[in-house]
Amino acid sequence: MHGELTDDPATFLTSAADFLAADPVVNNVLVTNVTGRAAGVIIDPAPATYLTVRTDDDERGADERGDGGGAGGEVAAVAMRTPPQRVWLSAESGPAAELAAKLLAGACPDAAGVVGTHPYVADFVRTWEHLTGATAVPEMAERLHALDAVTPPAAAVPGEARPATTADRDTLLAWCLAFEADAADAAGRPVNALTEVERHRVTEAVDLRLAERRSWVWDHDGAVSHLGVTTPVHGVVRIGPVYTPRDRRGRGYASALVAAVSRHELAAGARTCALFTDLANPTSNKIYAAVGYRPVRDVTAYRFEPAAR
Repeated sequence: MHGELTDDPATFLTSAADFLAADPVVNNVLVTNVTGRAAGVIIDPAPATYLTVRTDDDERGADERGDGGGAGGEVAAVAMRTPPQRVWLSAESGPAAELAAKLLAGACPDAAGVVGTHPYVADFVRTWEHLTGATAVPEMAERLHALDAVTPPAAAVPGEARPATTADRDTLLAWCLAFEADAADAAGRPVNALTEVERHRVTEAVDLRLAERRSWVWDHDGAVSHLGVTTPVHGVVRIGPVYTPRDRRGRGYASALVAAVSRHELAAGARTCALFTDLANPTSNKIYAAVGYRPVRDVTAYRFEPAAR
């Protein structure tokens, strides 16, 4: 096997196109993020790193230099790291995940962690720990779900779904920051530890979704729940974040909003809607299953703790 490293999202998209399109649900996070960067819609504060791992047509060309030393071959893993985020990994074999870890440990040794699909993210983590001396701490176990037909909620929920507007911006920004705080709390991190770069990232995401009309609210005498949705790529849209303030929870707002937006996206031409759930939150897993979402793949997020010096 050999790896091809680049900081150019367009080059990566060309190199990994067939792999990404072969499983557009599992690879949706990668493909939407890279597509946005290739189009210039998303600008990173520092150069990103993209990796394609291929099998070798000729084993004499195999190397671990990260410069594409072996020609051709099938893609066996892809990865993306956009500072200051974690590595995002999609691998189809243990050896491919191991090689990805070796190359990325050299290319971006300061990566904060990795998010990867099961089962091969474990191979990446073991290799990273061995090479760097860091400890990989599991922070969140998630499940990717997909839907191609909506099951209407069993009970009527007061209110209706509507596209968010700029008048909702301050509310949505506060809610998205609260969503990040909830995620930090679930992972055992300080809830007030968002850096200025991370706050800027959240603000940019809120503004971009509003500009592209990809932000929705459930309105019951005002906005009571919110979600975002990605643009379709390979016929797939991904829903998230989904957030309801604590004092509005337990009333079916989020479930009704997810059902309404999923139905809207399918009617608009998407083949599949996808979303992630926290496996430690049985409520969200239950309500999305009731809407029609089915499990696809498990994903684990790890935090890297550097070796003591």
